[in-house]
Amino acid sequence: MFNQALLFPIGILLLAVGGDRLVLGSVILSNRLKVPAFIIGIFIIGFGTSLPELFVTISALNKNETDIAVGAIIGSNIINILLILGLSLVLTNKKSLKVISSKDIFVMIFCAFLFSYFLQIGIISNIWSIIMVFLLPIYLFISYKFFNRGNQFIDDSSEKGSVILNLLIGFIAIIYGSEIFIEGLIYISEVLNIPEAIIGISLAAIGTSLPELAVTIASFIRGKGSVAIGNVVGSNIFNILGVLGLSVLINGQIIFSESFSGIDTIILILSSLWVYVLLRNGSTNPKLYGSISLIGYFSYMIFLYS
Repeated sequence: MFNQALLFPIGILLLAVGGDRLVLGSVILSNRLKVPAFIIGIFIIGFGTSLPELFVTISALNKNETDIAVGAIIGSNIINILLILGLSLVLTNKKSLKVISSKDIFVMIFCAFLFSYFLQIGIISNIWSIIMVFLLPIYLFISYKFFNRGNQFIDDSSEKGSVILNLLIGFIAIIYGSEIFIEGLIYISEVLNIPEAIIGISLAAIGTSLPELAVTIASFIRGKGSVAIGNVVGSNIFNILGVLGLSVLINGQIIFSESFSGIDTIILILSSLWVYVLLRNGSTNPKLYGSISLIGYFSYMIFLYS
């Protein structure tokens, strides 16, 4: 029993280390390629920080733990906005929040509505998974070519090291960490008698969102708000089109249980819409808007466990 209790923290540690190494390797590569700041956030870091969600989701589905898998995606997208972005705004200053393309925000909102639609009909078919995976590279191309052409380049030569070594360490840590993490979540769910859907939305989502938390806060503190926002937006888009799409493509269609309530889809959509509000008004009083985000997240958690 004691050994099983250690699975959860060990899994979180491996996911955090793996996510950090993947992001570092991606940043080093992007610096050498002279990629614009927001592109680093939405493509490189956004994708890199979503890899824990991908491996955890696939691992959970392989163990027939559908509620944990789906809950982790829902919870991760909500956490990225309300908790991580909210906390970052509370800790930052007015100059850190930069204007980015609202078109990327609209794509993220569309993905939230699409996921909510699947939750309502109760199933994601293999055909839809193919469409979602197909849409992802199309979005990336359009965003890079048309949405963000005017963004400035980022220059952070302080990040040095081996791209291959960092990426290799990251992948290994995430692959093994995701397996251990899921076993730990299953143990917690059984011991505490907490529904797996709630475990997925809360604990699983927090564990897989650790890379996003570290990258977003660090980006804001360094005054690189475009990277931070791009990370959140990119991660949320990847979570649905990439993580969910690939997971269904690999494991077959997903049939949702009735464990997820209407409030989960409402919070998912509202939090996505909230990003647009933050970009329009957040610079005027970041601490106020960040505090509202945090209050919203913790109120949702209280509702889940009440």
